[in-house]
Amino acid sequence: MALTEDYAGKILPVAMILLAAEFIFPKSKYTYMSHVRGAVFCVANIVITKVSLTLFYRLWEKIGIRPLFHIDLRFLSEFSSFWLPQALGGIVASLIVLQASEFFYYWFHRLQHSNKFFWRFHAEHHSLEEMSAFNSNHHFSEEIFRIPFLIIPVSLLFSFEQGYVPWIWVFLVRWQGYFEHSSTRLHLGWIRYLFPDNRYHRVHHSVERQHFNKNFGSGSAIWDILFGTAYYPKANEWPDVGLPNKREPQNFREFLLRPFQRGKIQLHPVPAGKEANFKPAAE
Repeated sequence: MALTEDYAGKILPVAMILLAAEFIFPKSKYTYMSHVRGAVFCVANIVITKVSLTLFYRLWEKIGIRPLFHIDLRFLSEFSSFWLPQALGGIVASLIVLQASEFFYYWFHRLQHSNKFFWRFHAEHHSLEEMSAFNSNHHFSEEIFRIPFLIIPVSLLFSFEQGYVPWIWVFLVRWQGYFEHSSTRLHLGWIRYLFPDNRYHRVHHSVERQHFNKNFGSGSAIWDILFGTAYYPKANEWPDVGLPNKREPQNFREFLLRPFQRGKIQLHPVPAGKEANFKPAAE
């Protein structure tokens, strides 16, 4: 839990590194204004997320509910006195822990795409047409919604002891959420078959029909593979992104308030063959 709570406070330096990578090794060239808007939204998102998670964890500790299963994975990094087996064991342990939370994230993410209420908020993220590391923030409600659908279920079920985990691996996990949205030629190659990179996640945001409802995983591709939603991009596959019925937020007010405004909401994507007859449902 401490790592998750601390995530919001330490992600900004990671975003800055990726921003530099996008300028040095660009895949798509975006306007400076999109980076500026993204920076403003990023700071707001960090502040709101940090406050929300801190308040939640303090309340959760006071409630004092113990998880159903306590899993000690320290043996994976403590069976040897040599640093390399320790490091590999620590990485394996963290991957096991990651899969547990990713299972709940995967299904929460699919809910965001299939339920009109949750899509209203998640669509702000998918509306991005100039998607980059800085300009990739979810609506601030994203982390708040994750509390009942991700954090609480995992906390009720599991308590993990991981032991030693290499700091460089912790850094890579921390930067994953921004790296997968980055617009840089840098990518993970074959590693994306287990650990999604920017090319893999770009497909999830694609405007092309063959990519619809694919690649829901963020920190892991395993659940996409098991549930049949994995799509691995070809070497030169870098689709346009965005939504046909919603432009990306143009200012701070839109970023914060647009999901709360009444109006018509259209789930994305439109079912195949129904574009001509589809009418957005009013809420």
